[in-house]
Amino acid sequence: MSVFLVQKYVIQSDRRGRFKPLLKEFLAYKEAHAELFEGLRTWKLFKQNFGDPSDLYIEMWEYEDITGMDAINKRIFADVGMKKISDEFHDVIEPATFSQSIWNAIV
Repeated sequence: MSVFLVQKYVIQSDRRGRFKPLLKEFLAYKEAHAELFEGLRTWKLFKQNFGDPSDLYIEMWEYEDITGMDAINKRIFADVGMKKISDEFHDVIEPATFSQSIWNAIV
C-alpha cells in the first residue's frame, strides 16, 4: 500500500507573489529531471478555499513504501537545484503553519 508524505502550510501574505513563480519553477524542474523523481508515484497540491486557516495548502507526495520514501527524498533534496527551490519555498511560507506527517493508504 502507498505511503503519503503530507505537508500543510500557509504562504506569508507579503510573499504570495513569489509562490506561483516558485511553483512553476518546481514543476518545470520536476519534468526536466524525471530521473531525480523516479519512484515518486504522484505529487499533488491542494488549496483550501473554505475553512480555517484560509488559503491553506496541502501537498501530498505518494511513495510505494516508507523505506522508498526516505531514499527518494534524500536523493531529491540532495540535488543542488531542488535544494535551492526548497530553500526558497521555505522562505515564503508562514513557519508557524508548516506541518508534515506520514499517512498510509488503507484501501
